[in-house]
Amino acid sequence: MSVTPTAPHRAARLPYRVVAVATVLTHFGFVVLAVFGGYLAWWQPWVVWLHLPALAWAVAGQVRDLECPLTVLEDWARLRGGWPALTRTGFIDHYLTGVVFPASWKPAMPWMLLALVIPSWVGLALR
Repeated sequence: MSVTPTAPHRAARLPYRVVAVATVLTHFGFVVLAVFGGYLAWWQPWVVWLHLPALAWAVAGQVRDLECPLTVLEDWARLRGGWPALTRTGFIDHYLTGVVFPASWKPAMPWMLLALVIPSWVGLALR
């Protein structure tokens, strides 16, 4: 059995691909926490202390043009793993826009997500 010359190269890319996929999963978890963390806190009140900074970062990212460290890490790992970089506009546009919601909804999405978050906080206050 002969080993192809590209085998070591492929093996060298694997750790970066693992980091890229782990970063994607972490990013999805962050989005779920930022949007639904208030509802999770109805069940487990301590989650509110994770939800608060996640929500603050998500809102700050909408108000200001902040570079997401998870997107930076994923791009770094994707490029070293032999995959193309994310779209210029990042994680949301690459994985969610046009997949989870239509691209035409993008301008309204921050307000729609806020409409999901506010009732969770009202529910927490009424508990």
